[in-house]
Amino acid sequence: QNHVFEGSIGIVQDRVLMTDPSGRLESFLRAKLTGNAFDFCGMQPLIGRYFTQEDAKPGAPPVFVLSYKVWQSGFAGARNIIGNNYILNGIPTTLIGIMPKRFTLWGADLWMPFTPNPAEADANSDFVFLMGRLKPGLTPKAAAPDLNIIAHRLAKQYHVFYPKQFDVRVPLLIDNVVGKFRETLYILLGAVGLLLLIACANVANLLLARATAREKEFAVRSSLGAGRWRVMRQLLIESSLLAWCGAALGCAFAAAGLKALTVALPKFTFPDEADIRLNLPVLGATVVVAVLTPLIFGLIPSLGAFARNLAEPLKAGGRGNSGFRRGKMRNALVVFEVGLSLFLLSGAGLLMRSFLVQRGADLGFRADKLLVAQVQLGKKYPTAESQYRFARDLTDKLRAVPGVTSAATALEFPPFGGIRSTFDVAGISHSEKWNGQAGLVDPRYFETVGTHILSGRSITEADMFGKHMVAVVNQTFVTKLMKGENPVGKRVRIDIFEQAPVPIKNPWFEIVGITSDLRNSGLVDPTVPEAYTPMTLSGYGGFGIFVKTVGSPAAMGKTLESSILSLDKNVVPQQSGTMTQLLDQFLFSPTRFGVQLFSVFASIGFVLVCVGVYSVISYTVSQQQKEIGIRMALGASTGNVRGLVIRAGMRFVIVGILIGALLSFLLLRVMQNQIAGIKTYDPVTLISVVAILLLAGYGASYVPSRRATLVDPLVSLRYE
Repeated sequence: QNHVFEGSIGIVQDRVLMTDPSGRLESFLRAKLTGNAFDFCGMQPLIGRYFTQEDAKPGAPPVFVLSYKVWQSGFAGARNIIGNNYILNGIPTTLIGIMPKRFTLWGADLWMPFTPNPAEADANSDFVFLMGRLKPGLTPKAAAPDLNIIAHRLAKQYHVFYPKQFDVRVPLLIDNVVGKFRETLYILLGAVGLLLLIACANVANLLLARATAREKEFAVRSSLGAGRWRVMRQLLIESSLLAWCGAALGCAFAAAGLKALTVALPKFTFPDEADIRLNLPVLGATVVVAVLTPLIFGLIPSLGAFARNLAEPLKAGGRGNSGFRRGKMRNALVVFEVGLSLFLLSGAGLLMRSFLVQRGADLGFRADKLLVAQVQLGKKYPTAESQYRFARDLTDKLRAVPGVTSAATALEFPPFGGIRSTFDVAGISHSEKWNGQAGLVDPRYFETVGTHILSGRSITEADMFGKHMVAVVNQTFVTKLMKGENPVGKRVRIDIFEQAPVPIKNPWFEIVGITSDLRNSGLVDPTVPEAYTPMTLSGYGGFGIFVKTVGSPAAMGKTLESSILSLDKNVVPQQSGTMTQLLDQFLFSPTRFGVQLFSVFASIGFVLVCVGVYSVISYTVSQQQKEIGIRMALGASTGNVRGLVIRAGMRFVIVGILIGALLSFLLLRVMQNQIAGIKTYDPVTLISVVAILLLAGYGASYVPSRRATLVDPLVSLRYE
């Protein structure tokens, strides 16, 4: 019916139990695809064939296609398994193909054909994801109205599958895949650019020092008739060779580093289909940088290589032209490096502090003692009551396991919370909309996750099937909506239940208790008001399982899976693992990766700055042996000489810190979305970075200062 897509596919995701010919039972993540899915994706199978529209027709023999990962890990890469029958959820199914390594559509372990049939679908558990390819020239914003009209037309025909109020949005796949990590990539790209500038400034400083040391040579050439352009051309060729060799070496390091980088990438940060390698655009950018770098940074020393007075460089020794108060260009480059380094180190410090704040955030529960999983119940459990009975039997079985102190089920998953809803409280008027969340829980949920009832009572077993609808609200509900007034005994309206799979008319609940807060909006956003109700009120067809253990919850993983399968072999746990593992995988890993990579760039920049300060001071000392010798001959102590050198080095560092602090104040605002829990202008971070740079500057200046004190005045004056 649509006029915006060239093609579209439907995807249903669940888990499936496979029994191989040897009788081994294993759970896999399955994606059921419409018959045109593989043609839509344009990916050919590695072995065998993929299924087509014919395989998706009713009555067609059941077939499936296996992922490369499972083929290697579960079947040792055997090629003779094509055509074998495997039992999937009790149905003999033929393996017809293996997909290439890069194909991991929807993160599935295997794919099966799927034909949408509204007459057989379960509104509580069958969720179809749609993916389409927009026609040329169309944007997602332009496509949304057409799809919105179609969806509302279908909602009238299949009203059980649609909420009463909804709107259609058309996000791009790349936005869903990359998400907020795109901002991290842009920040990392900026860090790379700053690192390149520091490296270029360092190289320019070294070239400038080399050009200064060759002033006598250039003076002789000029005296013999060599033009400025000829000498400049020679210096540019030398710097170009340096840049091209560096670019070639950098590409070699990048090719090797990308392999390690792809392994270190957090799971779900990028799709496995993403081909991360040195492609033509990257190589082209490298060529551009290799061409521009010598032109810009090699031109600086070549322009400074010509003395206005040709006689001075031709004097014996040729030294004395680069004192502590001269060589302004080299000094400016060092100041520039220090400023950029302070910005990089400040960014790395802020990201690190933000990450540590998030890791140490009070979740409202102990994640290290919780084992969690999700299950999706099928048509065998059509009502909320049948779903709860399964959940209750499961938690009873789990509580009987040694080492388990409590078990519960809920249709909410901290720190992500429950279902979005709006609230009203009887007798209280308000002009703004009261937004929050609704969580459906069983009687032992609060005990299991570790929250405390602050007032009133918890949800009980009698509430699960009672006619009197009750709710427990969190502390944020009280402070934000009730302005601190005790709401126990009042009635709250939870609007989302009007649009539930089993709608509730006039969803008013009596508030019977107040519980302490759980994080329900992630680790960055503040906790929102939430109302908890018995999970039997509406049959969403799935729920989360929470198991509290005495020891390590990871050891109970197999017990949880076997307990579920003992009740129903067709119900397979999803996203099973410890709460700590899931938090690390979905919340902490991408942030940690960005922090680590940014810190590497900042560390390299810091090392380059230390080298830059050291090289400039060391070179200046070597060029000023005559001045130092005269000072010592006139009675200057070693302390005076050392202080002179250290002050010169620290002057660069201090000016660079001031400039870098101003730069950080202006530019760190672009990192605001990546920093949570602390201010962008965090004084602890800034003071720490300044202290590190001051110590580094002192250390980089101290070594040349010691060398300066070893100058013998007689020897120095004799050579000069």
